[in-house]
Amino acid sequence: MASARFLDPTSIPLKRQSGGNIWATLLPIIQGAIIVGVLSVVGLLFVPVLQTENRHKTELAKLQVEIADAQEQQHELQLKTELMKNDPNYVEHIARDILNMGRPGETILRFDPYPPVAPGSRSTASMPTGDAPSN
Repeated sequence: MASARFLDPTSIPLKRQSGGNIWATLLPIIQGAIIVGVLSVVGLLFVPVLQTENRHKTELAKLQVEIADAQEQQHELQLKTELMKNDPNYVEHIARDILNMGRPGETILRFDPYPPVAPGSRSTASMPTGDAPSN
């Protein structure tokens, strides 16, 4: 008898018909589209805020670098000031090398430094005629 129930067509569920109610099908799709649209609009409203925040962060980094440079320069100037106040040898060094001063009766000889020459480039114009390189 079990096989008779298996072959009985009344035991097979029939396809459920929607009954022409399309709104019952479209309502979840429309709700999902509205939610996605609202989230997109909210996201687009935050794009300028994020760009402004990014710009402020880069400006902050630049300003921090400038502050660090200014603090280093201030430290160097404080060190030079202390040396000028307390170290007479430093004052003499500044007077001689930067201000081109000397003691009374002292003869100062200054030599210009040689211009830098690339290695391996020898000029034959500056050599005497007897020292010219032979090929």
